[in-house]
Amino acid sequence: MNKAKCFDPFAHNAKGYAKLAAQMGQLPETAIFRRFGALNARNLLYLQSELTSLEEALEKAEDIDSKNGKGEKDKYAADYYWLQMSEHDGDTYQLKLMMKIRSLLKEYNKALYYQSALFRLERPDKFDLRDIQGFMNDDSMGLPLTGPDQSIWGSCTEPDQFCKDGLVSLRPRERPDPFSKWLAEHAIMFRHRVFKMFKSPDSVHGMIGYHDSSVFRLTAWLNGMIASVLPVVSIVCLINVGTVVSRLGVIAGFNILISICLRVFTDAKRKDVFAVTAV
Repeated sequence: MNKAKCFDPFAHNAKGYAKLAAQMGQLPETAIFRRFGALNARNLLYLQSELTSLEEALEKAEDIDSKNGKGEKDKYAADYYWLQMSEHDGDTYQLKLMMKIRSLLKEYNKALYYQSALFRLERPDKFDLRDIQGFMNDDSMGLPLTGPDQSIWGSCTEPDQFCKDGLVSLRPRERPDPFSKWLAEHAIMFRHRVFKMFKSPDSVHGMIGYHDSSVFRLTAWLNGMIASVLPVVSIVCLINVGTVVSRLGVIAGFNILISICLRVFTDAKRKDVFAVTAV
């Protein structure tokens, strides 16, 4: 949905984070945050380095204790029970080392899993990012954020200067096929320029809005018609071609056309395009 600000539905919220959070709550597609990919990776590298050092220390302690005939130290490597009872030998160094490694491993594995999950989150749609920029620039927002995080989303004057470390969307907009996306962007912008004076602001969001779902329904019908017509056209062309070489050329041409249509009018993957055109 493309928007233009008309009135402030969040007047009761304090200017700053409270208003921005209220906006994100009403429009989940604008819940866009920084990924902190490099910072998370740095944390993982530090944990990895610390664990590597502890692992080396543990291996050295295991080797020394396994060769020590005092008490039950030579049993530590073969029976965890005796390692737990190491306090009776007056030396709990290996046990404490293992406990520290266990705690740090839990932190490392959790950070590793979270980092993996973060990279699976999709990037925000351009329209939703522009919404955040426009909202923060609007008079009702007052002053935009003044802290070091003020430039994370970019701005209306510099829309492409958002955080290059990576932005993620908690509820990304549906990603249609390339043709639907292109048509939706241009149709909505055209409709906004021509008909915005006849539109009333939304009572919840306080904005003039246009839903792209109607455009997607139109392109779905177009896709269906193209898919129905292509086989018939190819048969008609083959009937009217006399030589075998010409027919092979027509078949090759239509295969190329079908693969182009699959890439432009659908969200087919490469393997899907190959499977269809190879049949």
